Amino acid sequence: MARKNGQEEKRTGILDALHICLAEKPFDQTSIKDIARAAGVNHGLLHYYFRSKEDILIHYIDYIIGRYKVMFKQWLMEKQAEGIAGKDLAAAFFDFMNDRITLDRQLSMVFIEIWEIAVYNPAVRDRLRRAYREWMEALAFILGGATTDPAAAKGISIAIVAFLEGMSLFSVILDPDTVDIRDVLTGFQKKIIEML
Repeated sequence: MARKNGQEEKRTGILDALHICLAEKPFDQTSIKDIARAAGVNHGLLHYYFRSKEDILIHYIDYIIGRYKVMFKQWLMEKQAEGIAGKDLAAAFFDFMNDRITLDRQLSMVFIEIWEIAVYNPAVRDRLRRAYREWMEALAFILGGATTDPAAAKGISIAIVAFLEGMSLFSVILDPDTVDIRDVLTGFQKKIIEML
């Protein structure tokens, strides 16, 4: 059992190393040797765990999304245990998203890179589609507790995810002195909750 745990730790270390590399430079400029250096392993070892650099990227997407899904499930269980529901749960969810995902500049930079790759790479695009579908479903579930119209919850969840991704992009691209992204996010989200 220790060997399997050690192998899993190595794989996770390699995926974390890709995250570090993507925060520093684009994927197409990141080499296997760069990833190995960041992971603290010999570059030949990467091929033991992954077929290619693209394979590392695809597993990284699953890994990072899985990490945030676990974080969300834990958060949701805590809120439900506290008895938070309806519009209060939706407001808390927006705060969770803003703080942990949308306004995480490093994560935004990495995903901007992944979006670009997804335009031309079907395997990466498929992983992102699945991730966005799950995200919209989770948001529709949260919003469903604040409205009696499931179709509206689904439609609003799609619009909110698109808005959050746009704001994530803006948080990287725009000068923070010209636009307060958090103010825009919270103002928009308050209006959504009022509409429900």
